[in-house]
Amino acid sequence: MSSSRVAEFQPEDIVDGRYRILRKLADGGMSTVFLAEHMLIKRRVAIKQLHAELAREHAMVERFLKEAAAAGTLGHPHIVESTDMGFTREGTPYIVFEYLEGCMLIEEISRLGQLPVRRALHIASQLASALDAAHGARIAHLDLKSDNVFLTDRGEDLDHVKLLDFGISRFMEADLENTQPGILVGTPEFMAPEQVTMPDQVDGRVDIYALGVLLYEMLTGRCPHRHDDPRVLLHRIVHEPPPPLGRVVPPALERLLFDRLLVKSRTERMQTMREVKDAIDEIATSHRPSLPEALASFDDVDDAPAPAPEWVVESWFDDEPNPRIPTEAPPWEVEVWP
Repeated sequence: MSSSRVAEFQPEDIVDGRYRILRKLADGGMSTVFLAEHMLIKRRVAIKQLHAELAREHAMVERFLKEAAAAGTLGHPHIVESTDMGFTREGTPYIVFEYLEGCMLIEEISRLGQLPVRRALHIASQLASALDAAHGARIAHLDLKSDNVFLTDRGEDLDHVKLLDFGISRFMEADLENTQPGILVGTPEFMAPEQVTMPDQVDGRVDIYALGVLLYEMLTGRCPHRHDDPRVLLHRIVHEPPPPLGRVVPPALERLLFDRLLVKSRTERMQTMREVKDAIDEIATSHRPSLPEALASFDDVDDAPAPAPEWVVESWFDDEPNPRIPTEAPPWEVEVWP
């Protein structure tokens, strides 16, 4: 990197003699994302740089590098690909990702209020495929949520999904002994009950529950459980059933959501992402959209009610903040009460 008085990359900086920084794309709670160009092959990439103050914390660096390893080794069409990584002269790590053009799923939910059933199933099926591959490599994501899902357009393949941020993922057996008892790591609204009650004993079934939360959010515009007080929210996740959807969906989809995905006991959930994907695809094949839903799928007008905004954040690849998107804060760490 060219000499600079600040640790953060600047436009025209050269990183490792290969990447020219073009501009900043987004600034999050843990890292900053830049648009860059590989100088030899003229390919645009996204470079994610850990904030300098976090680079002094071993746990944060380890989490950051874990994201690079997971995204670089899984090699799945619906998982964002990392192609390189390194450290600045000051010791700050960075990851090079494929550059994505499109929008975050949370942006689309916020814009439309809720998604048509067929579209929600199409997105969920791709996520199940990505997570099936991760679980096959013994990696649980642990932080599946709508602002970790990116929608790209590839010709006729609309809503081509890319799953982001394996930063708190873990190898299902190996990492258990390194987990600190009593500490919750994840995004509370998407946590499975066992992430709250026994966070040091979780496995890939938390991703199955989180996919149920995400499907619920796509269909309704909101997560099943919400509250400003984290203790109340976590109590609801553990003890209270999810509210009804409040809209008509295929009965098979309703049964899948409430009887097989959003189930408190992980032993009563579907046990593999392959099962989940097969069930989603079967429902999608048999689903015939109602006339209002069919018309809505062709309506690009942003006149649907959106959830009330609480925070302001920049999405991964946006230049300007979008006031209708919930914050992209780092996952909470909450002590479990007795």
